[in-house]
Amino acid sequence: MAGKDRNLTRVTTAKVGKADLVSTVSCSGRVQAKTKVEISSQVMGQIINLAVEEGDVVKKGDFLLQIDKAQYDATTKAQQANLEALFAQRDSDRATVEQAKRDYDRERKNFEAHITSEQVMQKAKLALDAASASLSATERRIEQARAQLLASKDSLGKTTLVAPMNGIVTARPVEQGENAVVGTMNNPGTVLLTISDMSVVEAEMEVDETDIPNVKLGQKAKMTLDAWPDKKFDGVVTEIGGSPITKSALGTDATAVNFKAKVQLKAPPAAPPPGFSLSGEIETDSPTG
Repeated sequence: MAGKDRNLTRVTTAKVGKADLVSTVSCSGRVQAKTKVEISSQVMGQIINLAVEEGDVVKKGDFLLQIDKAQYDATTKAQQANLEALFAQRDSDRATVEQAKRDYDRERKNFEAHITSEQVMQKAKLALDAASASLSATERRIEQARAQLLASKDSLGKTTLVAPMNGIVTARPVEQGENAVVGTMNNPGTVLLTISDMSVVEAEMEVDETDIPNVKLGQKAKMTLDAWPDKKFDGVVTEIGGSPITKSALGTDATAVNFKAKVQLKAPPAAPPPGFSLSGEIETDSPTG
């Protein structure tokens, strides 16, 4: 620039043209799977075989871990033996009933023929009633034993955990040798594994209370993952929270009043791990709708 023009104000020019005005809402959040399963144990025991690591790809039915089943196996065998003993008892009771019925029929005929007294006949009838009652009691004990055996087998089967769906092991907070604790009304059980289906990826976003009235289902969004800062990913709003969130996406107590909005990414990068942070803009108003 010549010396005489050095003190002039610089001006940037651009060609005037028409452009659509788009109203957007800025938000930030975390990547998560649309479908995930937190696996807990329904029986208590020590983990003796842990077959997966975080990041492993699993298919539905794949073996995940084994809880010590020695006690459950012993209980099942004891219940099976008890049931077989009751079957033998039922056979004995049936034989007793048949004999008591024959005795009663004989004494009844003798009474009708005036060969024996009514007292003898009544005694035979009482013996038949007692045998029938004993058989009925054994039948009920068999049903109870069957139910107990089914419960024991169910508990035994639950010591082996398999994948409930296809996905990726995204969390494994336990180690082999630790004890699996069953949840109660007041205390949650041990979460052993988390499996996430990353074929459909969502962004759980936090939207300020002043902006949430403008966010609607089906609106388009542009998302940027911190791990891919130079690329934008298209998305669509699939869910809007109806109440304020109490925890931020980072898991800390929220200081501002924010609402949750879920944005499904249309073409996410290959299996991004849950928890990746991202930011973006939701198109709340545009000339095309």
